[in-house]
Amino acid sequence: MKKLKISMLALVFAVGVGGAFVQKIQAAPKANDPTYNWTHFNQSGSPIGSLPNATVDQARDDLGCPGSTSVKCATATGAPTIYYN
Repeated sequence: MKKLKISMLALVFAVGVGGAFVQKIQAAPKANDPTYNWTHFNQSGSPIGSLPNATVDQARDDLGCPGSTSVKCATATGAPTIYYN
């Protein structure tokens, strides 16, 4: 019974690690994803920083603005504007 319990724990651990690894790979930028130089804005519309050489998804994650409100969060030339939540 103890061997079965250890085997089940090892299997659960392996599945968890494998799932985390797959998720990390899918979240990584692809070689053909375009990157941009982003300007970050506060909610008042003033520039507060920049994020160079990042994809749209990276900018959303790093700048914390995955929303769809009308309040601009970041812009980059040739990229879609991203907004605050």
